[in-house]
Amino acid sequence: MKFSKIFGSIVLFGLTFMSCQSEYTRTVNREAKKGAVKDSLILGMSLGDTKQEFFDKCWQLNNKGLVSQGPNNQSVQYILSSKGTDKNLTAINMLFYGNFDKHDTMIGLDMEFFYKAWAPWNDQYMGEKLLPVLKDTLMNWFPGNEFIPVKVDKIDKETYVKVDGNRQIVAYVKDQKEVIVKIEDLKFKYPEKFK
Repeated sequence: MKFSKIFGSIVLFGLTFMSCQSEYTRTVNREAKKGAVKDSLILGMSLGDTKQEFFDKCWQLNNKGLVSQGPNNQSVQYILSSKGTDKNLTAINMLFYGNFDKHDTMIGLDMEFFYKAWAPWNDQYMGEKLLPVLKDTLMNWFPGNEFIPVKVDKIDKETYVKVDGNRQIVAYVKDQKEVIVKIEDLKFKYPEKFK
């Protein structure tokens, strides 16, 4: 009888602890246990590419006319065409640049998106309207788990995260114009989980 009370207490404590874990933590733990490596990014790039490989791939894309230099030579620009009736208005600018560790290995990708026709008076082209469109686009590019809402201390905005294997995608509205998307290799963020 005493054993069953102790066992019951342990189970209850375990369930309470498990229920305290966020959906994000449970998702990360589940994906880490799968051991699946997801390193594909956009336009033929991959997590683990060297900085030189990133530059070479961008150079090749530029030579094909698919990308151009972003503002202030700080990023690469790619235009996503749209299915809307007026493609010039509904086209989306994507600016991106790799994140590299001290060994010049790509461990992530930072992206900014905004409608080409954005203006402060164009309500239909605001960042908050763009976020759901981008979540659908990202689901097409990176099938798998759905986006889940998360609370991020450093981001005081509605934020969504998608984790598939070691690849994490975070998306949120930066301001009236832009949506930020960050792709990160969780092997570097949580090395103890992703071995």
